[in-house]
Amino acid sequence: MDATPTKDRLLDAAAQVFLAHGLTAASMDQVRQAAGVSNGSLYHHFPTKAQLADALYAHTLRGFHAALLVPITGRATAQSGVKGLIRAYVQWVVAHPDRARLLEELRAAGGVERNAANAEGFGALAAWIARRVEAGDMRDLPFPVWMALVFSPAMALTRHWVAQPTPEVPTKVRAALEHAAWMAVAA
Repeated sequence: MDATPTKDRLLDAAAQVFLAHGLTAASMDQVRQAAGVSNGSLYHHFPTKAQLADALYAHTLRGFHAALLVPITGRATAQSGVKGLIRAYVQWVVAHPDRARLLEELRAAGGVERNAANAEGFGALAAWIARRVEAGDMRDLPFPVWMALVFSPAMALTRHWVAQPTPEVPTKVRAALEHAAWMAVAA
């Protein structure tokens, strides 16, 4: 018997099914079969496909945020923090191309759990930015503008990276993205 909790098995199965068929074409029954659970177990945890997609997105996003925010913990300088954020972003995408594709696939499937996951991650990042702005290390920009300037170039390339059989981002590209992100927000 599989000791993995049912909810975790359902999330793992949903990830496989959604990646294989796309969110729209995937069915709850495909997820149930892939997880090896009963209808009752599936619908007890996730009454609708939208709730399942929301939970899966939030679960994946929390893992992404945990990896992404490491460079700004402790006493990170503004420059090392911004460059580290981009480095962590690229490393996570390359190390987890299926999860990165999943975030792309489920991006439009918003919901309560997704919003909570984003609020947690964005809250920590916004607090760090505010401290760096107050110290005079970064320009004072509205948070959405800061996010666009720092992350949009890497986000625009994510689809390309994860479409490769073995995602790879050359060192020169990584360095250019890190430098550009820093220059966009430096004081």
